[in-house]
Amino acid sequence: MTSYLIDFVLISALVFTSWRVGMMVRELRKLRSEESSFHRSLQDADAAINRAAHAVVMLRSEGVATLNALQAAIDDARELSGMLDDSVRVAETRLSVANDGRRDAPLAAAAPTQENWLTLIESRLASASPANR
Repeated sequence: MTSYLIDFVLISALVFTSWRVGMMVRELRKLRSEESSFHRSLQDADAAINRAAHAVVMLRSEGVATLNALQAAIDDARELSGMLDDSVRVAETRLSVANDGRRDAPLAAAAPTQENWLTLIESRLASASPANR
C-alpha cells in the first residue's frame, strides 16, 4: 500500500512538473514573440531618431546658407547706402555752390561757367574732412 501511495505522489509530481513545463514553454513562446515586436519597435525608434537628426542637420545647413545670403544682402545694402549718402552730399554741395554763386553775383549770367563750378566745388571738397567724402 505504501508503494501505491509513493507511486501516486511521484506520478502527481511528474504530472505537475509536466504541466509547469508546458506553461513555461508557452511563456517562452510569448516572450519570443514579444521580443521580436520589441526588436521591431527599437528599429523603428532608431530610424525615427536618424530621420530627426538628419532633419536637424539639414535645417542647420539651410539656416547657415540663409544667414550667409542675408549677410551678403546686408553688405550690399550698406554699400549702396554709402554710395547714396555720397551722392546726396555731392548734390547738396552742388546746390550750395549754385546758391552761393547766385548770391555772390546777382548780375552774373544765369548759369555759372564750368570754371566757376569747378573752383567752388574744389573749395568745398578741400574743406570737407576725408571721412565725409
